[in-house]
Amino acid sequence: MRYDNTMKDGYLKFDMRGVFRCPLCASPLALAGQSLTCANGHCFDVSAKGYVNLAAGRGQSAKYDKALFESRGALLRAGFYAHVLDAAAEVLAAEAPVRILDAGCGEGYYARALAERLGAELYAFDLSRDAILLAARGGTPVRLMVADMTNIPLQTGTMDAVLDAFSPAHYGEYARVLKPDGLLLKIVPAPEHLHELRQIAKEQLSHAAYESGADVEARFAAGFRLLETREVSRTLPLDAGTRAHLVRMTPLLFGVDISALPLASLTEITIAARLLIGRARAES
Repeated sequence: MRYDNTMKDGYLKFDMRGVFRCPLCASPLALAGQSLTCANGHCFDVSAKGYVNLAAGRGQSAKYDKALFESRGALLRAGFYAHVLDAAAEVLAAEAPVRILDAGCGEGYYARALAERLGAELYAFDLSRDAILLAARGGTPVRLMVADMTNIPLQTGTMDAVLDAFSPAHYGEYARVLKPDGLLLKIVPAPEHLHELRQIAKEQLSHAAYESGADVEARFAAGFRLLETREVSRTLPLDAGTRAHLVRMTPLLFGVDISALPLASLTEITIAARLLIGRARAES
């Protein structure tokens, strides 16, 4: 997919009638000049960088700062999650979706790659403006939004698929924005994910393991029919640079005294993911 990185393109990619929804009054939004506006007079300026802030006053978490997303981006560009991306692309390609939403997109790694590989319309949001600024860097065809997971600024039944990769979920909103037979792909850590790091930090971790697969599946199945699960895993070498990025980017170490960890012994890391694939339950 060719994308011309011009200011005009940054605005015009938001000229999508019948897709965006006002986060304040739930009315349709349409592009007027360089802003998305609704019939009730609410106006949201589209940045020349190629994103729009539709968070309606919600602020980002202090823990998820620019440094975290920059380090995560560095690991992603180095290929540490390439096998996860490949698995997600395979699932979504089988659907031939026209419109995909990347919910909690962070620095936009998955959305950008899927737009390129699948030729679909990609919509992506995160509550962190820092993350969205990184996602917009260099230009992208992805329609990027600063937005709240509990109030997704898209109209009902407009998405063919929703991707949630290592992000908290709001299944009610996912079901609302999906078309009646739309697909949800949720990616969560598999049991062995980052096990080398968890091993050296275990004395300080409040939870020795990730949430059980059964618990994750139960919440998923409350709103969606779980069709299939898949797991992918790779163990990759770490050098001093990638180790520093890993430590800086992972929420696993929030609240951990990193100076007390024997990080020099961390020479490899396992990236393991579980893919939950499902469709919204039909209303009775």
